[in-house]
Amino acid sequence: MRGRAGIAVLATLTLTANTLMAVQGASSAVAETTPVDGASRPYEVTSKRAKEPFTVAPRRMVVPLTWSESAVEPASRAITYRNDTSKDQEIRLRVKLRDRSGNAAPAALATLSADSLTVPAGREAGAKLELRRHGVKPGAYRGTVQVTSATGKPLGSTALSIHLRAPVPAPAPPVGSVTASPDSITVDLASPGIPDLTRRHTITYRNTGPRPVTLRLAADLTGPGEEPTEAPAELLEVPDQVTVPRRGSAEVTLTFRGAGIPHGRYQGTLIATGTDGATKVTTPLAVDVGREKYNVAVNLIDRNGVAPTQPTWVYAWSVTDGGRWERRIENGTGVFELPPGVYDVTTAIATGEGETLINHRITVDDWDLDLVMDAREGEPVELSPQGVDVPGMIEAWYETPWYRFTAEGPEGSVFAVWRGPGEVAENVGFQVLGWGKRDATDGPGAAYILSRYFAGRIPSDTVWHPSPDELSVTRNHFRSVNLSRSGGLNLTGGYVDSLRMDVTFPQTVTTYIEPGLTYSRELGYGIAYENWAQIADYQAVAEQGERDDVWNGAVLTPGDFGVGAKPRRSSGGQLSVVAPITYVDSSGRTGSIDRTTNELTLAADGQTIATGTGQLYASLAPESKRYTLTWDRTANPEIAVFSTATKTEWSFESHHIDWEEQTLPLHLLRLAVPGLNDDNAAAPGSESRIPVKVQPVEGLPTPEITSMSVETSADDGGTWQAASSADEDGTWIATVTNPDAPGFVSLRITATDADGNTVAQTVVRAYKVGS
Repeated sequence: MRGRAGIAVLATLTLTANTLMAVQGASSAVAETTPVDGASRPYEVTSKRAKEPFTVAPRRMVVPLTWSESAVEPASRAITYRNDTSKDQEIRLRVKLRDRSGNAAPAALATLSADSLTVPAGREAGAKLELRRHGVKPGAYRGTVQVTSATGKPLGSTALSIHLRAPVPAPAPPVGSVTASPDSITVDLASPGIPDLTRRHTITYRNTGPRPVTLRLAADLTGPGEEPTEAPAELLEVPDQVTVPRRGSAEVTLTFRGAGIPHGRYQGTLIATGTDGATKVTTPLAVDVGREKYNVAVNLIDRNGVAPTQPTWVYAWSVTDGGRWERRIENGTGVFELPPGVYDVTTAIATGEGETLINHRITVDDWDLDLVMDAREGEPVELSPQGVDVPGMIEAWYETPWYRFTAEGPEGSVFAVWRGPGEVAENVGFQVLGWGKRDATDGPGAAYILSRYFAGRIPSDTVWHPSPDELSVTRNHFRSVNLSRSGGLNLTGGYVDSLRMDVTFPQTVTTYIEPGLTYSRELGYGIAYENWAQIADYQAVAEQGERDDVWNGAVLTPGDFGVGAKPRRSSGGQLSVVAPITYVDSSGRTGSIDRTTNELTLAADGQTIATGTGQLYASLAPESKRYTLTWDRTANPEIAVFSTATKTEWSFESHHIDWEEQTLPLHLLRLAVPGLNDDNAAAPGSESRIPVKVQPVEGLPTPEITSMSVETSADDGGTWQAASSADEDGTWIATVTNPDAPGFVSLRITATDADGNTVAQTVVRAYKVGS
């Protein structure tokens, strides 16, 4: 499926809910618990999965800002949305932010340049996030920029962490002969695990005057909160006064204590006033008081009952306020220092070729904790269909809004542990993915992709073996249409990047897919580079039940004109036609073959007026004329067995219309021959009743066919014989009597519509005759 990340821990982490990331290159020098917010990381994060159909970048954004009292330009950050599907995507954007107390942040704090966007197929579009630095209370804000489709389907998000800090005020100019150094003081009382932390800072006062000056000292500090309040007196101890000698200096020690002080930022000034009445010096002060923290000792045990032999990442997510902490634990033991609150503590412990995913929900109150995370408690995680003898793989992950932990391995080697309430309301979940394959080189193949998701918990029952009647079961019949006789099938769906199978043609591969999953199938075959073909079925939604799908069923007809390449006549009289490089099989599935040639010829009044290879452009006369456009296609002879050459000829009238671009009626025919075997062969001497359908150009109505003629050839178009056709209840049926001898049947069908336009389509070697 994919290579494992190159780390010993064998655990996978992401910072968002939709894209897996692998932890790599962790430093052994990490010795303390490291808050994720704003701190440098001791490792690199690299993408593990293939690109999703719709992606958001960045997935996480930390923005430090300095608050301004006056109006300033907002800070701007760019967010990019990538659409890797084949259709334009309409999206809606919304910002949701809350402060530390859980209250909604002011709407003015963060605004988007647009609340909706159109992201073109295969391209990117972006929005600007404007962050206001004035008119909003300083503080820490967290939330997301959420992205949904026009119908409300979640597509992703960017996690936001905004730190709007009030600046330290500039000192007032000194009055008199005395100055102070430093000119401001910032104190950190936020060290973890030391609730009675004390810091001392020294201020030096210098006197340049001819007389000593006695300074009276007083501090004015206000604390955090909705309204500024006076800081607790215990926070700062200041001497009452100090005397600074003439042309000399004196030192004053300030003592800051964090014991029992509510956490937050305290700001103010130290004012030194001279008894001479002519001296005043102010020194700005800022004090950050940290939260009370307790030790949570984590002890890891693998399934063999011993400490893991490899370094193992453990993460703690605060359900209370969204904070995140991480530890790289060596020798099975490590310590988190956490403030009071409720946490999910998560890890994945490797034992041999398998892993055990463990999540404990704990409450940190007013004492230290010992937490044992024992892989032996893990319940087996299995997800494979009943009665399908296919070796399988399992991937299970537990996710929070900020990270995802994954356990992966062969079925039977993955286990999961959940310790906590039976149900939780927070946005966490447990996802299980099962997949497996059996190649189709020596007999019928099989593959499965199954998925289970549980919001808010790891379920007590983690073993599922659904019966086939609970699943979407498709028997894919891959018919023989090429000279190589072999190829490969790529199956993707859910979070499976690529499940590749070897196939020998003709062959059947049965797929078992979880109903509701979006999945894709891509069949490739050929000889070598530039001698290759493929046919695919992208972004199908699995529906419960059984069905049969025929691939490369005859007749293979030229592909449709794309929406962006419709044949047209411009308002200036310019005709443009781009020949599709694709082909379509009898099931309507689209494919392509390397080195297929396309020649176009346009004629009017019996005279050729333009030719082109692959595309044709011509200037048309303004008056009404009947034009004939011929498209000759030759398939790569080193690959193709069927539809080796096709010729499509249209006859239509066209004239100039002021200020109007016209789509030309170059409709195509679609043929599906019933009763063919897996070699696309009909029985000798049998009769084939072939429905003929008209595929209109995108944007034009399906024309009404008024007459149809059919001819067949058994010598690759050397000679032709008439066959019958009739309109049966709105469907035209061509009736062909197949030759008695083995060989190929070529078809030439001409259809005329009610407007007098015609399309004549010739297919050399449309299908085979044989046993």
